[in-house]
Amino acid sequence: MTNPKRALILGDGAAGTILSNKLRLLTNKEELEIVVIGNSRQHYFKPDGIQIPFSLKPYRKSVKNPAFLFNSGINYIRDEVIRIDIAQRFVTVKSGKSYDYDYLIIATGNRFTPEDVPGYEGEAKHFYDLQPTLALKEDLARFNGGDIVVGQSSIPIQCPPAPYEFTFLLDQYLRERGIRDKTNIHYIYPLNRVFTMSTVAKFIDELFEEKGIMTHTLFNVDNIDSKNKRVNSIEGESVNYDMLILVPPHRGQKVITESGLADELGYVNVDRHRLTYAGNDDVFVIGDATNLPVSKAGAAAHFQSGYLSHHIASDIGGAAYEEQYNGECACTTVTGKDNAITLFFSYDRPPRSNFHSKSDFLLKWTSADTYFSGMVRGIM
Repeated sequence: MTNPKRALILGDGAAGTILSNKLRLLTNKEELEIVVIGNSRQHYFKPDGIQIPFSLKPYRKSVKNPAFLFNSGINYIRDEVIRIDIAQRFVTVKSGKSYDYDYLIIATGNRFTPEDVPGYEGEAKHFYDLQPTLALKEDLARFNGGDIVVGQSSIPIQCPPAPYEFTFLLDQYLRERGIRDKTNIHYIYPLNRVFTMSTVAKFIDELFEEKGIMTHTLFNVDNIDSKNKRVNSIEGESVNYDMLILVPPHRGQKVITESGLADELGYVNVDRHRLTYAGNDDVFVIGDATNLPVSKAGAAAHFQSGYLSHHIASDIGGAAYEEQYNGECACTTVTGKDNAITLFFSYDRPPRSNFHSKSDFLLKWTSADTYFSGMVRGIM
């Protein structure tokens, strides 16, 4: 009897967890060993970060133990990857062990680099991780008026719609507290429109104007002047603030750069249709670790995992898999406390944003339950 092949998955976030569970459902242990290496302290459903600061969701429903999320038959190793050697086909972890592979899947995600923006640390707030989100909730409760600046320091970031989603919920929150007329909301964005996708940007811009939200586009953050409470752009514009809510810069993980696999931002250049790295038919990259022109979001990782799990399962079974990944993604984004829009798009199909609805908002509100009970388990 031959030994099973090994799929080595680096990363225990959304991409790595979904892929491992999908792959386990499509293969048996006699033909494929699935090993996941990661060291996350918690698995946080980040899309809820826009709702937790406004008490729209209790944070405990948004967090799980990573080990709890893996289906039976998956070997989850809590360790840190420190070296990836594609030429010699092995991965080294912090404990000193090395692992070889038949299939390598890099799903190492992002890291935040607030140090890239002078003045950021200790001054700017954000909602992209649990502890900063809980701190922001307390800060907002103490806020009684003034200038709030919301935005992102640079591109790319996880969940690109989140800054404008947060801004809409902030507007509603301030109205409910009776201090919207005492507050100016400024939205800053690095491009020459309020969102990357032009069809969505037009819709969002109209809603911003309707709600009296001031926009500052082509605003790439250069530094934060905490003494004068001013955020300055590379382009020469400045905006004053009393509270600054700024998504920190994102980069790929250090191990990607240190292993010689990264582009200038720390992400891996992959084949956009096969998800392979540099012509290697046994090395794949999914999720936020890629430099693909798709959203860095769990929804994109879900579609990529669906494609890749079938690709690997077919290869193990000796069958050719002719399908290609075409950048498919779907996400529901909030446009107010009671409304949201669901966007469907791919490489060659831009999203349409004709209307928003209460039903889409309910879909967003329950998305953590759907994620933890179905999507992350690989059954959707």
